[in-house]
Amino acid sequence: MYFDSRLWAFTRGVRLRIFGAVAVGVLAVLFGIARLALLGWLIIRVFEGTPVQELVLPFIGVGVVMVLRGWLEYLRTM
Repeated sequence: MYFDSRLWAFTRGVRLRIFGAVAVGVLAVLFGIARLALLGWLIIRVFEGTPVQELVLPFIGVGVVMVLRGWLEYLRTM
């Protein structure tokens, strides 16, 4: 990768914002992967015939991960 010092100078004053956007984006990706993994695991449990009483907490956990990912995506784009 080529690093141009003239372009680096243009980022003065907004480097922290760039770093913040990248950090929020990485967190959003991690929560997105966690959401997909949890949903896959939960679907397997449903097809295995696990009683609904045992699935209440995992359903809530998946919902929390989905809301957090949505919030991070909102932060990233706004």
